[in-house]
Amino acid sequence: MGAAKAERILDASETLLLRFGYRRTTVDDVARQAGVGKGTIYLYWPTKAELFGAVLTRESARMLAEQLARLRNDLAEARLHRLIRHSFRQTVSRPLARSFATQDRDVMGELLAASGSSARFLAGKIDTTAQYLIVLHRHGLLTDDPVADRTVLHRLSATVLGSLFLEGGLGQDDLSVEGRADALATTVRRAFEPEPEPAPEALRAAANQLIELCERWSVDLAGVLRGAWAPQIVPGDEPGRTEP
Repeated sequence: MGAAKAERILDASETLLLRFGYRRTTVDDVARQAGVGKGTIYLYWPTKAELFGAVLTRESARMLAEQLARLRNDLAEARLHRLIRHSFRQTVSRPLARSFATQDRDVMGELLAASGSSARFLAGKIDTTAQYLIVLHRHGLLTDDPVADRTVLHRLSATVLGSLFLEGGLGQDDLSVEGRADALATTVRRAFEPEPEPAPEALRAAANQLIELCERWSVDLAGVLRGAWAPQIVPGDEPGRTEP
């Protein structure tokens, strides 16, 4: 499949996912929105779950590319509170990313459980984050050892997800997105990072290792997306088969 056509199908899928949710959107709907035959979609994404999983993978790859660009431009973005601040701003400004992060059932339905690519993304995110924390501690940028204390990742995840779930809730209207991102960054800075400013050489070493981690994850995500451009033909399958 040409990249342009694949992008058009993914664009249509994303639009309908956000408008109607996973349960109420069919492959027929996507085909009409994208202006292609349903058989074309099934030829490259053999199930509805994998089609919409590719939408989530593409969104994740785009966000990761933006984070990598910031890291390469400013190594200080490798500090935990800086990375979390940007990640929060990214997530709340992108409806799909926000629904994914908070596992919004109205939008996502059973997609996260049904899609193999979604499962691979979540596993990759957890693994990359765990390795990132180890790198930070190795270079003195994280107070607690995430290997010795297995609650570090849990505490960080709870802090970030708690801020995301508070979005739009009581007492949030008087804070801008920037204000909420700064509040989260302050919490992370005080709870997880040593008080002294990091030495430039330690920051540089940690940032370079984080860039390597993100680059490897980016390659993995790109590989998942490239796999969609190759036809998935199974003997006996009919491209025009019926599926909701």
